[in-house]
Formats: sequence, structure tokens, C-alpha cells
Amino acid sequence: MLVSVITLGCKVNEYESQSILNQLKSEGYEIKEGLVKADAYIVNTCAVTNTAERKSRQVLSKIFKLNPDAKVAVCGCAVQNNPAQFLKNKNVIAILGNEGKNEIIKFIKNKNKELKDIIHDKYVNTLRPIETRTRQYIKIQDGCNYFCTYCIIPYLRGRSRSRDVDDIIDEIKNTSANEIVLTGINISDFRINEKLGLKTLIKEIDKLNKRFRISSLECNVLDDEMLEILKNSKNFCPHFHISLQSACNETLKRMNRRYTIEDFIKIVEKIKKNFTLSSISTDIIVGFKGESEEEFNTTVGNLKKIQFSFMHIFPYSERTGTVATRLNGSVNKCEQKRREHILQKLNKEFKENFYNQNKNTIHKVLIEEVVDENLSLGYTDNYIYTYINSKCEVGQIVNVKLVAPYETGMKGTIDN
Repeated sequence: MLVSVITLGCKVNEYESQSILNQLKSEGYEIKEGLVKADAYIVNTCAVTNTAERKSRQVLSKIFKLNPDAKVAVCGCAVQNNPAQFLKNKNVIAILGNEGKNEIIKFIKNKNKELKDIIHDKYVNTLRPIETRTRQYIKIQDGCNYFCTYCIIPYLRGRSRSRDVDDIIDEIKNTSANEIVLTGINISDFRINEKLGLKTLIKEIDKLNKRFRISSLECNVLDDEMLEILKNSKNFCPHFHISLQSACNETLKRMNRRYTIEDFIKIVEKIKKNFTLSSISTDIIVGFKGESEEEFNTTVGNLKKIQFSFMHIFPYSERTGTVATRLNGSVNKCEQKRREHILQKLNKEFKENFYNQNKNTIHKVLIEEVVDENLSLGYTDNYIYTYINSKCEVGQIVNVKLVAPYETGMKGTIDN
């Protein structure tokens, strides 16, 4: 039987889907990924926004257009949030939320149609993911204790819980990928014996002499000690994705974020001073509850001061069950779109500036795709998508001179 796994949402879901694929492979199934013709499907859903949840439902319709008789199991955050929305179709043979993905075969064989799984208070290991020759995600943590007022994920993923350091190190040692990415729901809260432990983990990982990235951080962990650890690392890829959400203190307070914009700017200034040409990216929510025109303009002004490399911009999406639903001051959709358009224009400027700063500089590129004799594709250490005018090998790390902005990144030539 051919089973395809379809993944929506975050890098944690991607890691867990790779684990699911490995479980299927171990049971003798033929496996594929994505929306392809198959006998059965496992859909790993997302619920971070209304749009994400809607896309999770829409995937089912697309599946049944490919194969009206396909059997489907659905897991993940959208199921955890509202299992009933997936049980309307008779071809859905099993559902489970976020816990239990490590035993998904059992759930499918038992045709489980009730959300029985409980969110654990300790980290539960899964079967390790199928390996890649390029970039391997390494999940180090799950859940979140921060409870930002707009976010439903702590209710669907549970409280923060961290993976054992020895188990993380063992997985990294046994992966053949030339780059790893540390990922989790809130890895800034990674703990060892109940104490914050991300610095200790990074020191241990650096000993393995394997190129690594950190998927997303809260600014509060990027203190002087952490920056010194990363600066001294020979293997750290200088890309800092630091969650901001708003660049206005009044908005941040309503969001229950744990910093001021002044604190954030100071940290970015230190990063730029210590990591020349590093990529610094972020997430921004536009049109949050109570965001006035003045607050939005403050955000725009502060973003211009910060000058990110690029931003992920999202219109605020109200999620039932979050504190934000009880706040006043909804911003209408038209105004949200207007503000989003302003930030996207600014984002384009930021990207262009970042690419131009990197012209004629040399970076290490991990080759992820070889198109033909004259084109190889991959990301620089500072996360610029690069179009190289040479044939390389997938998984190879090569020195590349960046020449000029091109399409979604930059053109580059091999530097010997």
C-alpha cells in the first residue's frame, strides 16, 4: 500500500511527519510526501491561524479529487482544536491530536475516531525521522508556557517540556545530514533539570563539528553570554529568527509579550555588531486587537530603525479560546490589508538592502538541489537562497561568491 504524508504548518510538524514516514516505512508501507496519488494519506494539520485550519480542511477535498476512495488519518493541532470538522467525511478512518503521533500506526489500525490522547507533562520521544542528505530538523522541545494573548498553541501543544540532552546529541551524531536545525514550539524555554539550558545544549552541539541553525528564538535568551557562545562557535549559521510580533510597546503589552521594543532594538544592535552580514528575521502581526493608527505607525517607525533582513507578516486572526477574544478594538479586514501592504513594501526594501550588503561576499552554501549542468541551488550560512552557475552535489557545502540579487535570492559563483 502506498501512503503519502501531507504536512501543514511549522518545522515541528515537519520533524514529526518525518518520524511518521519512518514508522510507515518500518511497517513495510511504500511512502511518499505531499499531495500525490496514493492509496491512503496521513494529514498533519496546523491551527496557528484560522487560515491554517481552513487549509487543513481543504487538503481533504484535494485528496478526494485525486482518489475518491482514499483512506485518510488526520493528526495535529487542527484536530486537537476541533476534531469534529474532520469526521464529516466517511473516508477519514482515524484522528489523533499531537500526542500519539509516535504510535500513529496503532491509531490507524484501531480506526480511532475519538480524540483519546492526552497531552503529556514530560517530553515523549518519537521514532527518529527519515534522514536527509541536506538539512535535518532536530526537535529539542515541545509545548509553551508563555500564553501570548493571541496564541492558541499552548492549549493544543500543552506546557513546555524538554528533550533529554543525551538523546538530542545521539540523534545529531547519527544523522548524515551536513546541517541540522534545532526546532521546537518554544526552544528559548529549553531546560535541563528544570533550569534554562539552551546555552549548555549549544555548547555540546558545537563539539560535534556539524553546521547548525536555530529555528526561532525569543529575544530574552540572546543575552551577552549567549551571543558570545554563538560568536565563538565554528559551526553556527548566523541567521537569527527572533519573534517580535509588534514594534510598539502598547501593542506588545496587550499581546502579553515579555520585552519592550527598546530591549529588542538593543539586542539587534549587538547582533549586528558581533555578526557582520548575519541574517535577522522576524514575525509581525498586523491589525491586532486595539492596534490604533498611532500604534501601527510606531511599529513602522521602529521597524525602519531595526532594518530586518526579512519579515514574515500575518494579519491578526482571532482564535476562539484565547485571551485576545475578550479584548476590545477589532481592526477591520480592509484596514488590516492596508497595513499589511505597507509592511510588505517595507519588507521588500529590507530584502533588497540585505542582498546588496552581501554582494561580492563569500559564504558557505549547502547544496539542496541540482537542476542541470549550469544550475545548483542552496542556502548560504546566513540564509540567502543562492543560484549557483555550476553543477555541484546535493548535500555538499561549497564556498560561493554572491554576485547580484536574483529572483528569490542571489546569483553566485563557486569560489575556489
